[in-house]
Amino acid sequence: MTPAPDAGPDAAEAWDDLLRAEFTRAAHDMTPGPAPVAAVVRAGRVRRRRRTVALSVLAVLGVSAAVAAGTALAGDPHPAAGLAAPPFATTASASAASASAASPTTPRTPGTPRTSATVPRIPTPVRTVAAGERVEAAPGWTVWLTARGKYWEGGEDGMRQFRPVDDGNIDLRSPGVSFQGEGAFRSGLYYGTRDVGRVDLVDAKGRTTTAVLLELAGRPGWGVWYAVTPDASSMAVRLYDRAERLLSDLPRL
Repeated sequence: MTPAPDAGPDAAEAWDDLLRAEFTRAAHDMTPGPAPVAAVVRAGRVRRRRRTVALSVLAVLGVSAAVAAGTALAGDPHPAAGLAAPPFATTASASAASASAASPTTPRTPGTPRTSATVPRIPTPVRTVAAGERVEAAPGWTVWLTARGKYWEGGEDGMRQFRPVDDGNIDLRSPGVSFQGEGAFRSGLYYGTRDVGRVDLVDAKGRTTTAVLLELAGRPGWGVWYAVTPDASSMAVRLYDRAERLLSDLPRL
């Protein structure tokens, strides 16, 4: 039934027609069997049952997991449970904090006025000077010390003045202060202590000016104080030691 190699296109087309006719005849001679409907239905029911069982198992597992989680949470409270909330600040504490914030402590140099209620009382550093060493105490005023006592000069006339410590008028064994004032420039001696803390000048309005302290080397037990006050009004002079004890209180002069 194979055409000759040199038969040409017409022979090949005739051969295709012959094959088509043979296949058609063979198909008509075959008798198809019945469709396997019952088997297909049974297989579908098996797959459906399996799917239902699988979904049921998943549902049971999900419920079990949820129950277990709820039990764990009920038995193990939140770490923050039972902790009391921090108490709120009382009104008094808040007021004190506000007052503290509203009134900060301002650094102050010796010789400047202050109010004792707002500035902490701290010992004034004592400046050690050599005998005869001039100290510019204020514009136009100079102070120096010798073993005999205190010298100062200045003011309108520039006159030199002297306050001795060896003339018998000062008891170096008993704490005390002296006072000399020329306008707002005030000065004097302190004596009777080797533990001086500060010298304060207090006016009638309660304003306090802390003096600068000068002393010779060797801690002789006396020294000089000076300050420039807000005005030339009368001042009380108070001598304290480093432990804040009042050693001497000279009334307003």
